Amino acid sequence: MTDIPRMSNAANFGTLPTPEQSLGKRLEGKKILLTGTTKGVGRVTQELLCAQGAFVCGSGRTPGVAAEVAAELKKKGYQAEGFDVDLSDYVAVKEWVKTCAELMGGIDVVINNASHPGMAPFEEMTPEIWQYGIENELDLVFNVCNCAWPYLKDADGASIIITGSTVGLQGSNSPQACHAAAKGACVALARQLAAEGGPFGIRCNSITPGLVWTEAMANIPKEMATGLIAAQTTQQAISPLDIAYAYLFLASDESRFITATNIAVDGGCAGAVTGGMQGEIVGA
Repeated sequence: MTDIPRMSNAANFGTLPTPEQSLGKRLEGKKILLTGTTKGVGRVTQELLCAQGAFVCGSGRTPGVAAEVAAELKKKGYQAEGFDVDLSDYVAVKEWVKTCAELMGGIDVVINNASHPGMAPFEEMTPEIWQYGIENELDLVFNVCNCAWPYLKDADGASIIITGSTVGLQGSNSPQACHAAAKGACVALARQLAAEGGPFGIRCNSITPGLVWTEAMANIPKEMATGLIAAQTTQQAISPLDIAYAYLFLASDESRFITATNIAVDGGCAGAVTGGMQGEIVGA
């Protein structure tokens, strides 16, 4: 393969794997922090990344669950750990990051998956609900990225992934003002961290999921589900595993020259108009 020219002071963004090298071990040797591993997207993501060779340290708010999930993965021969962490608490996050870095021997990738929104119609939004949402959707991303930054600078090509939301890119007629503000800020923060991290070989990207069908979504009214699903050009909800595969790509050296970018995993709802529902919902 022809050598690709580069500036003499350009940072290293990882080694581009050959097709043979990537088979079944796309993340071999990677040391990953992943927030929110107790259920939904985070849970399936931890298993997927471990299956591709990574050591993944997870977190959760429900006591003991993140550790239980990690224990199940270790029974399969994977490298995994899980800890109870309140990600809105900077001091607690700093201790978690330090513990994980010592366990794994460093940190190569940070995936900001966890969030807990503050939701209310705007006229009913209180300062308390607003503050809760900002702390648990935006501040927690700052906490994790800021505490992990020194370790990422020491990595040989690091990657940060920040999870935004489609509602952070466009308005919605549902009561999501705080959620939209926080997630829009997350997308902007990803671009800024890409700019500041570039000289150190740190990439940063965001993904904006659409309607991901988790345990919680299965309990919403059928009429609401139908409207949300119809807004996607694919005319179907998104599996948590679809988001996990986006994380996998951005965590791997396959994406080593993708930075300051947002990847919409949203069934097309942010980029196209469906023109209305295409039949009745099935499978909900």
